[in-house]
Amino acid sequence: MRDIGFRMEITRGCYRNPFQNFEEKEILIEERYDETTGVSSRILPYRVRPAQKPDIAPYLEKSPESLCPFCPDLFDKLTPKFPPDVIAQGRFCRKEAWLFPNAFPYDATNTVAIFSSRHFLALDQFSPETLRDGFGVCRDYFFRMAEMQKGYQYGSINWNYMPPSGGGLIHPHLQTVAGKKPTNFMRRLLASAQNYAAASGGDNLWRNILLWEKQAAQRLIADTGVVYWLAAFSPKGMAGEIDFFFKEKTSFFDLTEANMDEFLQGLSRVLLYLHVNNYMSFNLSLYATMTPEKHFWVQGKIVPRFELNPLGTSDLNYFEKLHDEIICPVVPEQLCKELQPYFQA
Repeated sequence: MRDIGFRMEITRGCYRNPFQNFEEKEILIEERYDETTGVSSRILPYRVRPAQKPDIAPYLEKSPESLCPFCPDLFDKLTPKFPPDVIAQGRFCRKEAWLFPNAFPYDATNTVAIFSSRHFLALDQFSPETLRDGFGVCRDYFFRMAEMQKGYQYGSINWNYMPPSGGGLIHPHLQTVAGKKPTNFMRRLLASAQNYAAASGGDNLWRNILLWEKQAAQRLIADTGVVYWLAAFSPKGMAGEIDFFFKEKTSFFDLTEANMDEFLQGLSRVLLYLHVNNYMSFNLSLYATMTPEKHFWVQGKIVPRFELNPLGTSDLNYFEKLHDEIICPVVPEQLCKELQPYFQA
């Protein structure tokens, strides 16, 4: 099996510690680089991680239900509709879940999907049943785009949960993007898979990553059948990163309802873990091609987010934003161990 490109290097530093009579203290800095994603991370377990349950009351006060465009009183008045050629009713619907155009789009095909009429759901309230219809309307929309033959080749389902992740509204919602060009990060994933296949005589990068992780037995959280869950070797977030892969699924339209149900079972367990461990927010992206791509598997990432108390400081700083280096106090191998029991229940 060809090398999958996980790199690690340990450097040492020291300082005189004011909390121990200025005795000299050695620190270890573990630098990781994942050639597949192009992500560099510095694993620094001595740095801070959330310790107290976050107070969400200030967010709810600033974003009351009475002013929310996704809640029943304002929904019909303030949410956009599609032209009739896309869907006659103007919006896609499954029970209480709705999908409609984004009023402030990032892309020409940027949509919003709400799970239900409930204004706020805590992380431990996202059961598979609660999640199903929200992801279902996203699926309906992608199928409609394929029917209309718009030529879209790449798609993603995305979630900014709560303000620390960039969520502009408290009301839980997803966003989809479909396009003829991949986003920069998805382009990187596609290129890595294609380059790996060319250099290895046709091997599949994702298949070999899973084989590698199974043998390493350090970051594979669970294999639930079609979906594999892993702690990322080089995470994209300060609180680590949880990755998921749909084994052998080479396009969004390869995913069956059963595959999505399996994914949502796992996702609800990850969100419960975040709740129990005092995280209040996360980013999620599911990346998929809209036409079969034999070198690519449908996959995604979940990055927990939090604020640093007592000032409510962001978990992003100049290292992430301006140097493309992630500072992560959560050791991926420990994250894996902490999450595994949630998949054994």
